[in-house]
Amino acid sequence: MSTLTQSFQGTVVWGAFRVWQRDRDAFKRAWKVEIGGVAIEPVIMLVAIGFGLGAYITEIGDLSYAEFLAPGVIASYAMFHATFDSTYGAYLRMDSHNIYEAILFTPLGPTDIVLGEVLWSATRALMASTAVLVVATLFGLVPSPMAVLSLPAAFLIGFTIASIAMVLTATATTIGAMNNFFTLFILPMFYISGVFFPIERLPAGLKVLSWALPLTPSVELVRGLVAGEPSWLMLLWTAELLAMGLVALKIASVFMRRRLIK
Repeated sequence: MSTLTQSFQGTVVWGAFRVWQRDRDAFKRAWKVEIGGVAIEPVIMLVAIGFGLGAYITEIGDLSYAEFLAPGVIASYAMFHATFDSTYGAYLRMDSHNIYEAILFTPLGPTDIVLGEVLWSATRALMASTAVLVVATLFGLVPSPMAVLSLPAAFLIGFTIASIAMVLTATATTIGAMNNFFTLFILPMFYISGVFFPIERLPAGLKVLSWALPLTPSVELVRGLVAGEPSWLMLLWTAELLAMGLVALKIASVFMRRRLIK
């Protein structure tokens, strides 16, 4: 084995890949049970709200309501799937299934675990967003080939949201704490981040709060890519999401180390 290969296998990236690989293998064994949430649920939402509610809503700008909604569903379901896996899923792997304890008997450490879990959650986000994008394309709701770039954007969204969620997972004393995370953070963000309507008419204070949350730049980034309207603001939104994710990842790693290393 070359020195370069040995060096790579000693890095956090390699350790995180091994954790990601474990989660991937577990998903491959259970995919028939989980595929409904990954591929079908967001499609139902897109069809039911985009075309059902959309029949009673006039166009938003130059877009039909379904065309306006589709990018928001791509971004928000990246968020939801990353959140579920890095909260309930990760907590069960840590506390009930004792998988993290088993991993610590290998050369891997808490930072490897956190990064691997975040990368797997981002992969789940990518799978859900791919399903929505395919269906939106079949319904004629995707006007630009640039929309394919919404998939790496979905991975970034999943990375950011999962990193934030792992802070909770590393500090939660019971699995019930996840309910508060959804009720007080994820769902309010879902409703005020431009998924269902433009945020321009929100009260000024609420609009500022919306832009401080990760889903608003996520939705705007995906919406611009799907529409094929590149902007320098996309670079700003990408940098914002990456910065949020990296900071949260570092915090989660510190807390996870404190929790696992007694």
